[in-house]
Amino acid sequence: MPELAIRSLTDADAGAWDECIDVAFHEATPPASRERGRSLIPPERTAAAFDGERLVGTSGAYPQRLSIPGGELPCAGVTVVTVLPTHRRRGILTRMMARLFEQALAAGEPIAALWAAEGGIYGRFGYGVAARTATIELDGGSPPPVRADAPAVELALLPLEGAAPLLAPVWEALRARRAGVPARAEAWWRRRVLDDPEHERDRRRPKRLVVARDDGGAVRGYALYRARGPEGSTVLEVDELIAPDPVVEAALWGFFCGVDLVERVRAELRPVDDPLPYRLADFRQARTTVVEDGLWLRLLDLPAALAARAYATGLDMTIAVADARLPANDGTWRLEASPGGDARCTRSDRAPQLALDVAALGAAYLGGTPLARLADAGRVRELEPGALARLDLALRTPRAPWIPEIF
Repeated sequence: MPELAIRSLTDADAGAWDECIDVAFHEATPPASRERGRSLIPPERTAAAFDGERLVGTSGAYPQRLSIPGGELPCAGVTVVTVLPTHRRRGILTRMMARLFEQALAAGEPIAALWAAEGGIYGRFGYGVAARTATIELDGGSPPPVRADAPAVELALLPLEGAAPLLAPVWEALRARRAGVPARAEAWWRRRVLDDPEHERDRRRPKRLVVARDDGGAVRGYALYRARGPEGSTVLEVDELIAPDPVVEAALWGFFCGVDLVERVRAELRPVDDPLPYRLADFRQARTTVVEDGLWLRLLDLPAALAARAYATGLDMTIAVADARLPANDGTWRLEASPGGDARCTRSDRAPQLALDVAALGAAYLGGTPLARLADAGRVRELEPGALARLDLALRTPRAPWIPEIF
């Protein structure tokens, strides 16, 4: 039997790489989409598995910057993780993930994040669900949001081409407001967000862009959307509605409430604490139909990650963390932080006040998963009375983390 090897992708492997991904995800991706997907992942950030000369597993990572409470961190955005069904149970995923961890740490990325195609895979590699997403639906012709001052904005439909410079400042303002949002490079805007090839529309109509401008002409919010279905039963699918100013956000929702010949408005990947229902005269008008896991987070360099984020309260606590995959994280740590200010995390020989595994810590890291909930699930042990509540409060954020896009 040929020896299994893990190595980075080369130009000669491109066809086999694409075919492996299509087989694993039961797809038939057009060549242009295949090339676009590969172009955004640096070859040195890939880890492919080979059985002799045959490519049997894929994985890669986008070099990202992820917003965290109080700032941002370099992050490995793990993606296209596949193993052919003929090669399961042979340790391929374990070896590819280890290679991705090595690459990320060498690149100075203290955290890794991903979207999980299956919920039972990534917990054993130390990932925890750090941000969830919601799907919100409104009936077509619903009354617009009323619980807001009239915004001094003008709504306009703009072409997709050349829109990135107008939209990028809005996206950056969102990143300052919520944790969990990755930065977007120019190529990402152009090739992922604003690209609209006909073969990828999946029976939907062209992607459209509506922006909200202030009196000075600056874009303060935007929405990307598509229509699906015949006239009379058309659904408007909102791909992104981004406006850090809540009043501008309400104006954009009002736009969708006023579009004619629409049966329903459907917005996926919304934050779980979306304020829209509270802006409506009828709370039930906005229906949250799905809430599911979104961003899975993994702490790769635990002390660097814990020292980088801001905390809601002062803290001096000793935490025992179990990490079987990365021994440098395993052990007892002292976390010291001032409210909203500097923090540091160092090795300690003091008795731990709290114990948990690295996946549970990853789930709580962005402030979206209360430690108390994890404790109720048996994932956190309180070793000193009151320690759980103190750390839970320190990790809290005013708004839930949000991941508005799949990568």
